[in-house]
Amino acid sequence: MTLGLTGQTIRTIIWDFNGTLIDDLDLVLHAVNRQLTRRNLQSLTLKRYRDVFGFPVSEYYRRIGLDVDRESMASLSDEFFDAYGPGLKACELYPGVRDALRKFERRGLQQFVLSAMEETMLRGMLEHLGINGHFHAAYGLAHLEGDSKLSRGRDLLADQTIDPARALMIGDTHHDADVAAELGMSAALVSTGHQSAARLATAGWPVYASAIDVAQAVCEARPDTMAGSS
Repeated sequence: MTLGLTGQTIRTIIWDFNGTLIDDLDLVLHAVNRQLTRRNLQSLTLKRYRDVFGFPVSEYYRRIGLDVDRESMASLSDEFFDAYGPGLKACELYPGVRDALRKFERRGLQQFVLSAMEETMLRGMLEHLGINGHFHAAYGLAHLEGDSKLSRGRDLLADQTIDPARALMIGDTHHDADVAAELGMSAALVSTGHQSAARLATAGWPVYASAIDVAQAVCEARPDTMAGSS
């Protein structure tokens, strides 16, 4: 499957963060299983988690047995981050991410981050990981509830005057594909993150094994992607 860019030149790369740039799967599994254990619910294996995780998070919580009608999303999110937050800075970038960022940079492409992570936390992590210099801007949410980032995606396109027809969203979930489609962008999905390759294959966009594989596909298949090209 090709990237499906309908002849347009890619000028902008928009990255998801969790599960795409940073490997936080073990930390997420620890945090959610602590929630489940406290309620005498069955813990998730990594395979099961990747098969059930999705957006909106409230529906994912329902699927794993959490009662979002009795407990508010705000309280459940706070509880999750009590376990998740302290371990976040120990998480590392996926192999090849730095090379992918540099590869796009050498092509003269603008790069941004669009995440469902709270924005102050997101920017702090980009700085902590030493990759903030690769991005023109980072857009996250104003809260910890991890809901849709579609609205922030609209803000990003408007604020930065991005032509969505020449933008590529790189993510690891159906939500990334849905956001890209809603905003008029193309998408490429990586299978190392929060949803399995089998689930991603149903999203209608190409699925790659890693971020560097996406970068190679873009840069090698479309050598005209340099910012100065017509």
